[in-house]
Amino acid sequence: MPITAVVDELVDASRRVTTTFAQVPTHPVRVNTPSALTGRALHEVARRYDRHGFAVLRISHTPLTAEIHLELSDRLTLGPAFVPPLYLRGDRQPDAVSTISAASNAATPDANHPSFGRAVGQELHCDGTLQPIGVVKATLMSCKMPAAEGGHNTLFASVAVFAQLVSDDLEAALALTMPDVLVRRANINGCDDANIGPAFAVRGGDLVGYYCITETDSWQVPGSPGGEALRRGIAYLEEAAKPGGRHFMTTRLEAGETIIFDNTRLSHGRTPYQDSHLNRRCLYRTLHLQHPCSGTSDDA
Repeated sequence: MPITAVVDELVDASRRVTTTFAQVPTHPVRVNTPSALTGRALHEVARRYDRHGFAVLRISHTPLTAEIHLELSDRLTLGPAFVPPLYLRGDRQPDAVSTISAASNAATPDANHPSFGRAVGQELHCDGTLQPIGVVKATLMSCKMPAAEGGHNTLFASVAVFAQLVSDDLEAALALTMPDVLVRRANINGCDDANIGPAFAVRGGDLVGYYCITETDSWQVPGSPGGEALRRGIAYLEEAAKPGGRHFMTTRLEAGETIIFDNTRLSHGRTPYQDSHLNRRCLYRTLHLQHPCSGTSDDA
């Protein structure tokens, strides 16, 4: 594709980005059971997801289990849970629903998983380490029990920031779309394969992001003059991702609450946590290759 066409496509997609953390509702969408997630409630979840890149809902009358989590994914028409091939290495047969809990995973093969089996914090990243940018559309996480301290989810509207960068510094933005700029490396199941690709791209006419800054992610900075443009783009994102910025927020899931977020628009992470005898953090997580449906507002 000629460079002028690439630029036009990028600028057009950036202008259509509307994700914002302004006026995020303070209360989750509440339903008694997964079967009640229809009509207006379903429509409201989808509205929040479209506007903010995420939505939180609360199940009031049913304890959260892995089975309830899957029922919610069905109600949201997310399609089957996607299990990355990385998790299947070594003839492993993991459950479709991952359990994120240092306590629950202490005596399992996931005990040393950097996310599932440890109570450490996580830097911003997108799910689907070895999948191409934009493939994993949505992440669904349900809280069975929060930690005694910490364990807050961090969210960064990376695509909204990048869209502004396109307007402020097009050269820096283009550097972040180069096909070999971001290296993501696996570090579980004895695998250290790498996924090399752009940090942002246009897919199907939409701007998608893959902003990841964990210890296994790195930037491939070329020599001059492209290197300087890339450094400007990285610095722009780093500044916007600082706590307190309008594109960064934290949220704590309470027992019975579920968050769904757009893995193509938001990067996410986690603060470290500490369990107690009564509060042992346990979340259920699935990845999905579809976005949630919009529902309708007139069949509640």
